Amino acid sequence: MAILSPIIHLLSSPSTPPRPNTRSYILYFIPGNPGLIEYYREFLTHLFSLLQEVSRNSSQQPLDFEIYGRSLPGFETSAQEKLEDASRGETEKPAHDPPYSLAEQIETSEKTLKRIVREARKSGKRDVRVVVMGHSFGTYVCMELMRRLRARDVLDDEDDVRIVGGVMLFPAIMNIAGSPQGVKATRFATSASFPRLAQAFVHLLVALIPASVLSFFIRFGAPPHAAQVVAAFIKSPTGVQQALYLLQHELREITLDKWDEEIWGAAHKSTHRHPRPVLRFLFAKKDHWVAQETRDELIATRAAKGEGETWKPKMEVDEVNGWPHAFCIKHSIPVAERVKEYLEDIIEADLKS
Repeated sequence: MAILSPIIHLLSSPSTPPRPNTRSYILYFIPGNPGLIEYYREFLTHLFSLLQEVSRNSSQQPLDFEIYGRSLPGFETSAQEKLEDASRGETEKPAHDPPYSLAEQIETSEKTLKRIVREARKSGKRDVRVVVMGHSFGTYVCMELMRRLRARDVLDDEDDVRIVGGVMLFPAIMNIAGSPQGVKATRFATSASFPRLAQAFVHLLVALIPASVLSFFIRFGAPPHAAQVVAAFIKSPTGVQQALYLLQHELREITLDKWDEEIWGAAHKSTHRHPRPVLRFLFAKKDHWVAQETRDELIATRAAKGEGETWKPKMEVDEVNGWPHAFCIKHSIPVAERVKEYLEDIIEADLKS
């Protein structure tokens, strides 16, 4: 079985430097739990091709797009991934061995984002803007990144990260324990030793089964590439332990709405030197990780309800297509096409600001 990449980085050819007035957008993607970025390869690749169309059709200003996503720390599928990280000089991960907490995942994501923005500027991109996008647990990280970066308001141009928008896919940002799966998980996942014991049990169960064989059987319920990722996750050194350890933190810490008007928006302008991010949310009609009452309460209190509330986030519930929480397994293409529409809205608002 081929080694899966811990990073998906899609960008225009470096042989064509951007024009001086080009506005560059980095779409920074944060996966859900389990946090293997390879689950999203089809989704991100198709989305990138759609954004190239947006760039070619832009008449207002030259646009450049870049997509960056990486696996969450602790989900490395092989020792080779750690060697690749070291060779690239990536030092954002915590110094200790996994598993890593929710707070450490956020801290690592923030450091990585700052590095990616610095590297974009060093490559010659002058006007760099960021749209954060997450799936499930990743949406909570996105919300926290926006809160932390706006609270600090760094004046140093080198460390300034201008987030202009956020796309939250099947967002798990409140009351995880109250969701259908959260209720079930709370019953068995509270023991501090459970993640470690579960990892040991899984290792014992699949130790003699090659990843390629495991992937073959998983294909009866998933497309080939998704089956390969699932098999790599099951065979990984610490993936199961990391997923369950992180889930324990999610159940305890992702509870109430903790963000203020700097994130959710307000009718009056922000005192921050950058406008507030434009937010778009996509919910499933039925989601085993998002309680329906939690979703409905969030929409009732935070979503835009008419033309006079353009400053509020737009929140959509998929009532027609039946897209599931784990959209990246079989529904990457249509969801990418919907996300392209969200991004066009965000970019249009940014160009007017």
